[in-house]
Amino acid sequence: MKELRAIFFLLIVVVGGFAMYKILPAYWGDFKLGRLLEEQAVIYTYATKSDQEIANAIVEKAQGINVPLSPEQVKVQRLPGELAITAEYVVHVDLPIYPLDLNFNTGSTNKSVMK
Repeated sequence: MKELRAIFFLLIVVVGGFAMYKILPAYWGDFKLGRLLEEQAVIYTYATKSDQEIANAIVEKAQGINVPLSPEQVKVQRLPGELAITAEYVVHVDLPIYPLDLNFNTGSTNKSVMK
């Protein structure tokens, strides 16, 4: 009986480890995208680029960190004295028994010190 329990526990650990191996990169990419959006919000608050140019630049940088973004998924909103950048995207994870889609909504806002 002890051997059966040990094999079952080992199976659970292996399956859990495999699931984490497949899922964690998506969450790590979202974390890095959040940091990227914070940095870019500070930079583009004072830039004269259009919203579409900002979205394209963010998508280009997101491809460098393996985050699947398109310009339509990045929303840039300018309000008086502040800039808000948000990205909504889905990452599909192919697990053998239970494929799943992870929905991410990451954003950052920066307020100008000039206002």
